[in-house]
Amino acid sequence: MFFAFKEWLHANSHGSFAMGSWDRVPRRKYHGQWISRALGRANPEHLLLDILERHCVTESHQEPLVDFDFGQGPGISGAALLQSFRAEPFPRWIYNLNNGKSELTRSFHFITEKGAEGIEFEYELSPMSSPVELSLEPLFTIRNVHALTQENLALDGTIEKVGKPKNGRNNGSQTTYSFKPYDDLSSFNIVLSCDHRLELLGSWYRNFFYVEEQERGYPDREDCFCPARFYVKMSPGTKFSMRFILAEEERPSGTTVVRKGVSASPSPLAGEHSDFFRDLSSALNIYVYQDCKHPGFEGLIAGYPWFSAWARDTFISLPGVSLSWNDPKRAMHLLQSWAPNVERQLFEKKSESNMLDLNCSGLDSPLLWGAALRFLLEEHPLKTPQNNPLATELITTLERWILLFFHGECSLVEITDFGFFCKRGNYATSWMDACVDAIPVTPRHGYPIDINTLFFENMDFLLRHQAHLKAGTARLFKNYLEKVCITYAANLWVVERSFIGDGHDGLNLDGSLRPNQLWALRSKLEIFSREQALASLQILTEELLTPVGLRTLSPKDSRYAGQYRGDQARRDRSYHQGTVWPWLIGIYTEAAIKYWDVSKVKTTLAPVFTAIERHFYEEGCIGQISEIFDGDQPHTPRGAPAQAWSVAETLRALWLIENLKS
Repeated sequence: MFFAFKEWLHANSHGSFAMGSWDRVPRRKYHGQWISRALGRANPEHLLLDILERHCVTESHQEPLVDFDFGQGPGISGAALLQSFRAEPFPRWIYNLNNGKSELTRSFHFITEKGAEGIEFEYELSPMSSPVELSLEPLFTIRNVHALTQENLALDGTIEKVGKPKNGRNNGSQTTYSFKPYDDLSSFNIVLSCDHRLELLGSWYRNFFYVEEQERGYPDREDCFCPARFYVKMSPGTKFSMRFILAEEERPSGTTVVRKGVSASPSPLAGEHSDFFRDLSSALNIYVYQDCKHPGFEGLIAGYPWFSAWARDTFISLPGVSLSWNDPKRAMHLLQSWAPNVERQLFEKKSESNMLDLNCSGLDSPLLWGAALRFLLEEHPLKTPQNNPLATELITTLERWILLFFHGECSLVEITDFGFFCKRGNYATSWMDACVDAIPVTPRHGYPIDINTLFFENMDFLLRHQAHLKAGTARLFKNYLEKVCITYAANLWVVERSFIGDGHDGLNLDGSLRPNQLWALRSKLEIFSREQALASLQILTEELLTPVGLRTLSPKDSRYAGQYRGDQARRDRSYHQGTVWPWLIGIYTEAAIKYWDVSKVKTTLAPVFTAIERHFYEEGCIGQISEIFDGDQPHTPRGAPAQAWSVAETLRALWLIENLKS
């Protein structure tokens, strides 16, 4: 059976993951059966590419169940035997062997055993099948997830049996082998649950080729190490498992499948996209993780396979995630646990709290944190009482951060009578953070529209909860907003084309047509007149809206780049210069609802939800939404194939639409 290049993704509660193509051909260096965050290193460790399985038809003839590409295109033997694939609840492949006389099911999931992380492969032969013999060769990589492995002498290929079966034979009892490839890495336990024969190999398999890395301009060849080959004979109706376990930090417990922790189920939608909403809610669960080294800390992986936990992505995603949890309290606890890290990195404050290696350095991080808090307290369908102690603590934290900005405690920011001034330097001020040769492509220094709007509306939000504010703070915020909003709005209007500009450097208006003005259009704080807002929303819709999100720059701009392709430098130059980002559909939906009637909102957004839903179920990483798309048609999906804020903001936009009153 032919399988197009569609991907699957599976993760555990600590952010360790597995990812690959439906047909099991690894096309990225990030494809693999075990990419682990359990080792507590700065980047995940890519441990196991796959298991090379062969069906031993005769002594001299074997059929591989998995194909690889060594530079001349992938093989077709495994694909010819593969009958079907299913990604949920665990990845599962079904093979037809012996000319269709035998049906073999192979499944995969994460486990914990005695407190240690592991993975388990299960093989089951259907009752009506002919007998089958398999050979299994685990292919180890053991590297930083962003790197590649080459044959090396440092690897120790010794594999040893741990303990002995009672009668000296592997007669169906569990057998454990130990493999410690490097001195600075824990041992692996390889556990088989069945009778088997072991053949020691200690072999390097060379020149695995990853076509997607070649396309992206990265090194694309890798060697994998196989310590041994395991032979297993299967009778009809039998099954066995093969487990790989990190033998470290063992704590008494049984072997359990690692599943994500969940809150209450989301309130179902009644509209035409009810199934899509339910599946988006389920898809978000894969990004939520608990830190291995810091119990109690919960975060969001920004995207798979190459991103980690970033503050900006977490806080933009959190409203949608909280809807999927149906639990604003859990989301507020997440904000509480991130707060010390944000404060340390932005305001250079020392804290005795246990800090994590998190990216909270964006100038918008504390402001987006505040926007997420505002949603949880004012818009989430499950209301939080005004006197809730946790809510009071978080409001006080946001108040402190705004005052720290006023007091000059962030060295990159100055609060002026014009607004929130981002000082010049070799850094990107906002989510448009791509750099080439350490120079930002879209620096947006000065008074960017999104950051200023967030700064203003956070003060406006705090004034609505001024019972919690310190004496004098409410007066400061009120007086500042009354003065600054008029000045800011007057200087951000692009008269020639009638829309809100992208920012101001203190001397000149940036008249670029970008989606960042949506933060102002959606805000409860009325910064611009209704006439200005309607004109701006109209031209933004005409030039930026696509079926899969919003372009980051108008095609009429000479800097517009309609395709996100090439090496890293070329891709980074186009990252925010026309490339479509689906997460922007959330704030676009808010703006549309604010200014348009229900009929126009639904008519405009219907083709967007239809296209994103088709992508979710049929393209890329199935059951996820890509990070970005080309600005030009046909809007090919690009970037990370699974991105948290793409999923979260699509879910929130659907929730907003379905809760509109006709």
